[in-house]
Parts: sequence; C-alpha cells; structure tokens
Amino acid sequence: MRYGTDDEHPFDTDNRAWRRLRDVTSEHFDAITWNRDPDGRPVLLTLRDMRTGDTVTLAVLDSLEIRDPHALIAVHTSGDLDAHGPTSGADAAHSHAATLALDSTTLAVTRPVPLHDPAVTDLPATGWVDLPADLAHVLRPALDDARTAVLVLLDRTDGRLAAVGPFPTHAAADTWQPADRPGRTADRLTVPLHPILSEQAQP
Repeated sequence: MRYGTDDEHPFDTDNRAWRRLRDVTSEHFDAITWNRDPDGRPVLLTLRDMRTGDTVTLAVLDSLEIRDPHALIAVHTSGDLDAHGPTSGADAAHSHAATLALDSTTLAVTRPVPLHDPAVTDLPATGWVDLPADLAHVLRPALDDARTAVLVLLDRTDGRLAAVGPFPTHAAADTWQPADRPGRTADRLTVPLHPILSEQAQP
C-alpha cells in the first residue's frame, strides 16, 4: 500500500479511483487536469459545467493503492457470512478482527482471505483458507444492503473457502465463473463487503 503526500511518494496515475473519476467526470464536465513539471504528476483537476460555465477546482493530494488485496471473512453464530475490506495484506485484515468483535455479539470466527482478481478465472490453490468443519456446513450469505460484494466459493466437504472480488454489485458477483477445477466442488455465496474506513487513514 502507498499512502502519503507527494514529497513521500509519487502519485500513481494508474490508481483505479483516479481513473474512474476521470472517466465519470469527462462524461458530464469539461475536465482539465493540471500537471506538475517535470514529472507530469497531476496536482489539480478543474471541472467546468458545460451548460453554465461554472467551474470548481479540486486539489489532487495523494493516492492509495492496495497491492495485496485481502478481506476479513466474518462468520456469525447464526451461520451468516459477510466480508470486510478490502485491506492491503492479511495482517491489515486480521487487525480489524478485534474491532469487529467489539461491535458484534454474534461473531463466531474471522479469517483473512486473499481477494482473487475477478479478471482472472484460474483460482490458485493459495487462494483457499481453512474453516472449522462444523461451521462450513451451516454458512449462508448475510442479508445486508451493502452495495459491493464478494463471491465466496465454499467447499463444505473440506471446510475451506476462497473469495473473489470485490464486485460493484451482487449481480456482478453472481456472473463470475472460475476455470474448471477437476475434483473440487464449491457452493457459491455472494456476500456483502463492508468497507473498513480506518484502513484509509493508516500510513
């Protein structure tokens, strides 16, 4: 993960939030990006309303990139399954477990799990994590209105799961299909992904 001012790190123009912001604003505004010499780092973004000519200028301060995306999978005593993240790495996901336990009286177990890139259909063996066998048989997606989602592939027989995502909607998660994996069958659970807001503030 990279986070900081431009004196500490260069701004990453490949940041997905930056790219999406540029795509969305260019559909509705005349967008002008002001770049710094000599490295071309964006420092200001001016948006002009094409109908009225009104403008607003936003300062581009820093960027945050999650290099090793993980989610914290939470299993509740009811069998409800949800996810929290994404975080940068397993340690960051695991560190959120204590906070989650303070906020929930029904939390049974948590597991950090790598978030597999939905653009890649071949799910590696390292993407699977173990669960207590007695929990694996009762898991179901939590009912929640969280917008983003993770697709959990659950091997109830071996007590293991893998996570793919994040997806912008539950419907998008439902359409993802893995490459064939002979000898492994898994249930598909589309579960809500809750953001970990404190993760954004950590250097």
